[in-house]
Amino acid sequence: MFEKIKNWIKNNKGFSVIILLALVLVIILVIIFISLLKSNSSNKYGNRLDGIKDVEIAKEVYDGVKDEVMATEVVEEVTTRLQGKIVYTTITLKSDTSVDKAKEIASNTLDNYSEEELAYYDFSFFLKWTTDEGDKVITGNKHNNMDSITWIKS
Repeated sequence: MFEKIKNWIKNNKGFSVIILLALVLVIILVIIFISLLKSNSSNKYGNRLDGIKDVEIAKEVYDGVKDEVMATEVVEEVTTRLQGKIVYTTITLKSDTSVDKAKEIASNTLDNYSEEELAYYDFSFFLKWTTDEGDKVITGNKHNNMDSITWIKS
């Protein structure tokens, strides 16, 4: 049987090389596919949260943000939550609050966080209130590499 295979390979050298290359390519693709499946961890953040334990934000900081924002007297409600490495702050304002005042309130919350926290975490702000024209929502984000908030809609 091996003699027949050897003769067939001798008679079909070009086709044999193509089959051999295709077989090698299939083996390489299978190895790559298996390695991709194995490297997929159960952590949905991958390694993006490495070092987060070193820069944890204390509950007192969140409480300080809430107290400061509520003290402005134009705020009805404020919530903060951490998801991954993004700190979400939602501020519900009274209807007569100006857009500039709302942005100023949100920007001032950053003073409560340390330099290390500002350099590690991203911050996302949702400013919302009901006016005569309807519900108004302004969103802003501060990436950890940036110094100020970028406002999306105003």
